[in-house]
Amino acid sequence: MSLTVEEWDRQFIRQARWTRGTRSRLYRQAGLRRAMAVLDVGCGTGVITQEVARTTDGRVTGLDLDPAMIRYAADRVKEVQWTVGDAHCLPFPSETFDLVICSFLLLWTEYPGLAVEQMARVVREGGVVLATTEPDYGGRIDFPDDIALGPLMEESLRREGGHPRIGRRLKALFSTAGLDVRTGVIPSTWDDRQLREEFEAEWDFILETLTNVADEAQLRKYRQRAWRALQQGERLIFMPNFWALGRKTRAGSA
Repeated sequence: MSLTVEEWDRQFIRQARWTRGTRSRLYRQAGLRRAMAVLDVGCGTGVITQEVARTTDGRVTGLDLDPAMIRYAADRVKEVQWTVGDAHCLPFPSETFDLVICSFLLLWTEYPGLAVEQMARVVREGGVVLATTEPDYGGRIDFPDDIALGPLMEESLRREGGHPRIGRRLKALFSTAGLDVRTGVIPSTWDDRQLREEFEAEWDFILETLTNVADEAQLRKYRQRAWRALQQGERLIFMPNFWALGRKTRAGSA
């Protein structure tokens, strides 16, 4: 996907807005406010990291594989320690953090199980690994049925090396890493107001990212159908996003 850092930042802001309420609840359950050391893995441009830093007085570290993302985040947010690094091999000693967070990360990791094992390694005994949001495009529903975006999004992600059904795998990944895990799903259905507010930005992103599986003319026909259905009060988008909260119950459990 040939998006600029600024374009990705706008998408990250939109994604964060969709699940803000669920994150706030998960932060409380994970003990974010009292955590003294927090790591955000796959932090991107720091949208979630900044939110985390505002919620805790502890030390917050943001890590991402892309140096351009880290530079962008560091220019904007000064109260966070920013690090370039790989989720598959975290550059921190074991038992370093009270809480390790990721959002829309495992979708893009080559080896999701290894990334979870690494997060479990660097969290302290009694600490928490929290995946706030991981999508499952296999459960996406678009109505009317002739706006068939779900299969296109799955295929596009696979071609880009992603895991479009990672959401349903979270419980297994966390359990295999030795974490005591609870999971849940965020049943995201947009109302007409949100569909209207998000329409231009959503379709700009679709037209940019799905060209590896569909030509622009086909995508613009989908856009026209989606707008017509929205005007007629028929448009529906349902997208399941999963979360997982895993506690490290004993030293060496990971």
